[in-house]
Amino acid sequence: MDIPVFVYFFISIYPVAVIIESLYSYYHNKGYYDVKDTLINFALGGIAIIFRILTKGMWLALWMYLYQFAPFKIAQNVWSWILLFFCNEFLYYWFHRWSHENGVLWAIHVNHHSSEKMNFTNAARVPLLNFILHNTFWIPLLFIGFNPLMIFTVETAGFLFAFIQHTQVIKRIPVFELIFNSPSHHRVHHASNPEYINKNYGSVLIIFDRMFGTFKEEDDGITIKFGLSKNIYSYNLLKVIFHEWRNIFKSSEKRGSALQQKQKV
Repeated sequence: MDIPVFVYFFISIYPVAVIIESLYSYYHNKGYYDVKDTLINFALGGIAIIFRILTKGMWLALWMYLYQFAPFKIAQNVWSWILLFFCNEFLYYWFHRWSHENGVLWAIHVNHHSSEKMNFTNAARVPLLNFILHNTFWIPLLFIGFNPLMIFTVETAGFLFAFIQHTQVIKRIPVFELIFNSPSHHRVHHASNPEYINKNYGSVLIIFDRMFGTFKEEDDGITIKFGLSKNIYSYNLLKVIFHEWRNIFKSSEKRGSALQQKQKV
């Protein structure tokens, strides 16, 4: 499969954006970057790229196989691409929301939120198992009748668009923010301030957050605290990836011990 042109554009523009943002932060003493934190971001991004490359053929083969069982096939034209875009946005909204509301999905997704910084490199802080989750959750689009290559293209475009949202340099964008997910909206999503938690799940669009009651506008009077409600304060890659799984296992052990004690009484 040919790689979409926009992927090459992203590969060329992303490092330039990181360099410009880091220089701006340095010369204006903004503190947007931390060397160790940035290395973690790139490490997680590198792992994600490797897994995507190694498994892309397998997943596309599975998608192609499942696609043949779709009751009907949707023709490729301008309107079907637009419809797929909105279907992808709707699916992403719920996938992302469930990734915050479900304990197991959060254990995977939390990697993306554990940085206490907010800059373009955070876009590379991809959860380790996301390559499995995305390919699984997007399967319903196959049975609706969308071609697997169309789904792959639209999902990838939305995924790459997210990099522009991870910055503090770009402020408010009037009118645009009524429909689209902006850096301002996404800063709210990454904030650990109580009033901002579990808000603004959208990918390219913000309309589903407005529809389903999870939208929150950035308040200039509130200083955003990025990271988790309880930060891990670690640059150990294994701890960054698996710390929430450890919490889940500890909670399970405590519940198991409490149940045993109750049974003995």
